[in-house]
Amino acid sequence: MPKLLFKLYGVPEDEIDDVRELCETHEFTVYETEVGRWGIGLAAIWLRDESQHDAAKAVLEEYQRARYENAQEDRAKIAQLSIAEGLYVKFKQDPNQFMLTLIGMAAILGLTLYPFLSI
Repeated sequence: MPKLLFKLYGVPEDEIDDVRELCETHEFTVYETEVGRWGIGLAAIWLRDESQHDAAKAVLEEYQRARYENAQEDRAKIAQLSIAEGLYVKFKQDPNQFMLTLIGMAAILGLTLYPFLSI
């Protein structure tokens, strides 16, 4: 009897491709189902041979753990870039446009707050 291996709903295409490739390299006998015309089906990858289920789950858990760690590393790299560094980079790229943008923002802020400051 087939066993559900991996649901495809809301999963990025690159992850689906990786799971397909893992199934091929480990020679798991799988098939895919789609949602269908009215959206009442289950888009998933199913394992045909129930005896392969434990091995397939172990491979998928290892893959997902590695993918999670990679995502956390990428997130940490992005977090290291502070806003001040981003502003400095923008200023170095085009100082004139940067200064004009700052002046425009100050003008909008001044015009917005003027009625409240003159009370």
